[in-house]
Amino acid sequence: MKCQRLSKSKAILAVAVVSAALAGFSCGGKGDAKEGALSKEPAAAAKSGVGPNTAKGVFAKEEFSDKTLAILSGSTFDAVARDKVGARLHKYFDTVSKGVEAVLSGEADATVAEEPVARKWASQNPDKLVVLYPPIDIENYAPIFPKKDGGKMVAEFNAFLAKARNDGITDDMIKRWIDLPDSPPMPDIELKNPKKRVLKFATSDCDPPFSFKDGSGKIVGFDVEMATRFAQAIGCGIEVKVMDFADIIPAVSAGTVDFAANVITITEERETMVDFSEPVYFGGTVLLARR
Repeated sequence: MKCQRLSKSKAILAVAVVSAALAGFSCGGKGDAKEGALSKEPAAAAKSGVGPNTAKGVFAKEEFSDKTLAILSGSTFDAVARDKVGARLHKYFDTVSKGVEAVLSGEADATVAEEPVARKWASQNPDKLVVLYPPIDIENYAPIFPKKDGGKMVAEFNAFLAKARNDGITDDMIKRWIDLPDSPPMPDIELKNPKKRVLKFATSDCDPPFSFKDGSGKIVGFDVEMATRFAQAIGCGIEVKVMDFADIIPAVSAGTVDFAANVITITEERETMVDFSEPVYFGGTVLLARR
């Protein structure tokens, strides 16, 4: 996986190399699930049994017509799942981890996730979870910024990103956070803060390898390192604000935080509310199913 502009086919080949263990990871207890609009039936336990293609790690739409999907609230996964999967029922959770827990417990048959995130969970639960290919969608992801500053900060970030690519920093980050089997320690990035300004950065703590809690409880990951390096480049400090995914875009739009990153998909609808930087990551959306 590269952060340069790649063809969609190369992007999928790149993300397919991701394999890592998710050690000691938890986002708390299970949240309340909501019945999806696809069914008027009561939200019940998912039906057991997977189809022959699912068992082999192959996505086959027809095997999900009577299944239940766990969906991240406020994400684009709902529309993608409805259009590309057609499951009987959608149930909604406020973090990806709670959706995965629903799959593990049998409350749902599968969940929708970014490919590297799904591979992290599957590597931690190889006897219980399987990532299905091909991906059900191809997407680009980028940090978001408030529109109210007239594009000033997003322009600063794009300049920072171009230099980071030229200097090989993004390639190194991808190797450490995405390609290697174990999550690395967060590098020591000195923030001198000559501008005496602390940027408020919103993300989640439930989406390894992009943003998650390490063993000490510190929020780390690819997106967090990128945000910290950006703060260093423009002479600011940084404060990480942990939010549920559904609250991140409204917070940025309202200007209560300065910017955010949480593997956020670039869409035309979201571009009416916030400014996106140049894409920092290209990937695919997959199903993570119970074996």
